[in-house]
Amino acid sequence: MCNKNDLQGRTIVFTSQPKSDEPFKLVERLGGDVACFPLIQVIEFHSQDEVFIGRLSLYEWLIFTSQNAVEMFRKKLNRLGMSVSELSFKVAAVGTKTASALEAIGLQVSFIPTIYSADTFIKEFSSHLKDTDRCLFLKGSLAKDTIRNGLEHVDEWTVYETTPNVKNAVELAKYLKSNPRVCITFASPSAVHNFSNHVYSQVLLTTVRFAAIGHITAKSLIDHGLPVHIQAKSYTYLALIDEIAKWKDVESK
Repeated sequence: MCNKNDLQGRTIVFTSQPKSDEPFKLVERLGGDVACFPLIQVIEFHSQDEVFIGRLSLYEWLIFTSQNAVEMFRKKLNRLGMSVSELSFKVAAVGTKTASALEAIGLQVSFIPTIYSADTFIKEFSSHLKDTDRCLFLKGSLAKDTIRNGLEHVDEWTVYETTPNVKNAVELAKYLKSNPRVCITFASPSAVHNFSNHVYSQVLLTTVRFAAIGHITAKSLIDHGLPVHIQAKSYTYLALIDEIAKWKDVESK
């Protein structure tokens, strides 16, 4: 269990904007400081809406792998005056946070994989499907084609675009030049990619510590030539901060 001063004198840099301020509050309760430079922007994508809104009744399952997709789906339904109570499909979610976001808008989650990865999802989810079931995967513009290639009878609806926030990347580079002893957190490969393109070459990073939520983001750091000092065992910011605090204790001994 983490103690009040476990992050004393440390700054935790967030490269994505958490959905709530709880991660910031936890850092501060543990004695640390917070800096936030979101390196990606999520923008609602509209061009496929007319196609899929009119076909929702054709699908037995909707698949969500991110809270962003849930939020964009909610916005689309609200804009059209539709209620989730009118919809009869079942819902699959990758991750407890995604599941909680779905339940918050009134959708009951019927399936969550034991490990939050696309490959595990496909393996475990397939046993829940009938041969005739059709699935609709609501995704972001940068989502890989793993789910589409791994399942039969699945269509993809792009509901949001992920774009780099270059301005924040430039600001983060300036910040790191003046504050080199920080721990930078990453919650997505997209944030890692923007960091690598616009920050990595601008600063000396030997004193920076890198923390990743999940093995996919950790792999992205490694693929970009960056170390992974800390990795969360579960896919939440709170779990990651807990690991950062524990890692500091080990480092200081």
